Amino acid sequence: MTTVTESRRAWDSRDFRRLWTGSAVSTFGSEVAELAVPLLAIGVLAATPGELGALRTAQFLPFLLATLPLGLLVDRRRRLPLMIGADVGRFGLILVIPLAVWAGVAGIELLYVVMFLAGVLTVLYQVADFAFVPEVVTPHQLVDANGKLAAAQSANEIGARGFGGLLVQAASAPVAMLVNAVAYLVSALSLRGIAVVETARPAASARPSWAEVTAGLREALRNRFIRALLGEATTFNLFNEVFILGLMLFTVREAGLSPVQLGIVFTAGGVGSFLGAWFGARVTGRFGYGRVLLITLLLGNTAPVLVALAGTDAVETMSLFCAVFVVMGVGIGIANVHAVTLRQAALPERLRGRVNAAYRLISWGAIPVGASLGGLLAGLTDGRTAMVTGACGMVLATLWVAFSPVRRLASIDEATRLSRAS
Repeated sequence: MTTVTESRRAWDSRDFRRLWTGSAVSTFGSEVAELAVPLLAIGVLAATPGELGALRTAQFLPFLLATLPLGLLVDRRRRLPLMIGADVGRFGLILVIPLAVWAGVAGIELLYVVMFLAGVLTVLYQVADFAFVPEVVTPHQLVDANGKLAAAQSANEIGARGFGGLLVQAASAPVAMLVNAVAYLVSALSLRGIAVVETARPAASARPSWAEVTAGLREALRNRFIRALLGEATTFNLFNEVFILGLMLFTVREAGLSPVQLGIVFTAGGVGSFLGAWFGARVTGRFGYGRVLLITLLLGNTAPVLVALAGTDAVETMSLFCAVFVVMGVGIGIANVHAVTLRQAALPERLRGRVNAAYRLISWGAIPVGASLGGLLAGLTDGRTAMVTGACGMVLATLWVAFSPVRRLASIDEATRLSRAS
């Protein structure tokens, strides 16, 4: 019994600890930038709602354009060097932003280009990371590993976003971007210490066919469990982007929240996500995978509707948004851990990178669409209208799981057996 218990602890693996450290540090920098980039655009470059929407579009457009070919690349090459290269590349690109601001040559167009290129490398890193985790830990450690990675991300949402708001207010947005760049470099150094011998890949010289490139897309749409999760994620991301863009404009320009107060709001969401990621496995083990997933999605995807009650008083708005983000974070934190684990466990290793790439192509590809729609809606109306519209749209995302076989699953193992038998 002791051996089985130990075998489920991902933390026992030295390589996983290095992977976790790299992921935690890079996520910290990214979360700082989540506030720093839009605040830099709004405050330093005086971006209009349309320009802010275009910036978010440029940042996430790579998920539409680059995901499938990068997914094939991940399945044909060693994942760890790709992750290290992506980190080093992002360090160099993000460093350009503060240097350009301090040199007086920064413009919104430069921000478009840098964030687009950094987005391409982010796609590469995330697709490779998803496929690499199962090679670092055993199958029995996978849920624990994903839980710890998600908990680190949630903890960063707690600390990094609040720190980012404080840093922008106390120093400046360019300084916050410098922190983001250095975090990617530290992540690359941590990943270099991993000694995993990766599974052999097909010969890199073999010319890929269109069928190979699209194999992950076909598998993602064929698998009834992954298809439902994909529909939920796509709908959520589309409307969440409208919601967040409207929220940024409403809180800064209409409610008058300071960068620190805005950071506190996002920190509240991180608290909820951390709690969900940390305790999610226990709850699911007791009540069943499908049932808990449906309830937590309903909770997380419905809570944002309460922002419709917001007024223009900064303190009251901050308090309301903090409560909404905590509830939203708990629901999404639990759901994300188990959705990721299901996608990893139910797929053959040879397709894992491409299926994840296809999943991100569709679900994350909805983000630039949502950013464009949000910018257009906010420009035609105002931030509040865009925010409330996005919140109402997010409720629809739960329907994908509510009317799918996912809600009847008792465990991840059951989904794995049914997926491989079909």
